[in-house]
Amino acid sequence: MWLMVCVAIAVAGVVWWSTTRLSLYRRLFAVPHLMQFAQGIPALKQAAMRGLIASDAAAVEPSDDARILRTSAGLALVYTISKRAGGSYVHHASVSIPGRVTAHAVGETFVLLWAKLLGVEYARLTLQVSPTSVHHAEFVLDAHEQSAFAQRAVEAPAVEWLQTFQAECEKARQSLRRNQGLAAVES
Repeated sequence: MWLMVCVAIAVAGVVWWSTTRLSLYRRLFAVPHLMQFAQGIPALKQAAMRGLIASDAAAVEPSDDARILRTSAGLALVYTISKRAGGSYVHHASVSIPGRVTAHAVGETFVLLWAKLLGVEYARLTLQVSPTSVHHAEFVLDAHEQSAFAQRAVEAPAVEWLQTFQAECEKARQSLRRNQGLAAVES
């Protein structure tokens, strides 16, 4: 009898967990949420440009830093730009759902959307996933590329553009390759 009760509780727990995860993923991948994310990228880019990091020691203040984009679905994107010796600029993004495991589909999709909106080719990205499931992406620009990047506006996409991105993203995610925790996008 106790075994059946335990099995019933376990099955109910799995059904509840699956339902809540599916609901979260539907919200995350819905066009209105993608639009909300996309509309936040122009201000995020400007904040990252203003908050240029001269060394790796500078931290992002989680409470009110303008380099953090938080969406209504609970997704967080932190975008920083560091200036390195030799005049190169490292653009870094971290994508997560704070307090939850961030699935690869979620992290990779929003990293690719961030790059696409900024006009960065996927092949320039270096991707990594931390042990806590935070998805990181970086690309490096030289001084000339950084100057052009700074001048380029981030356009808010139309719904049709986002729908095209969703199909493109699925193909691009399939070409990601992982190597000892580090992944790069193949051309």
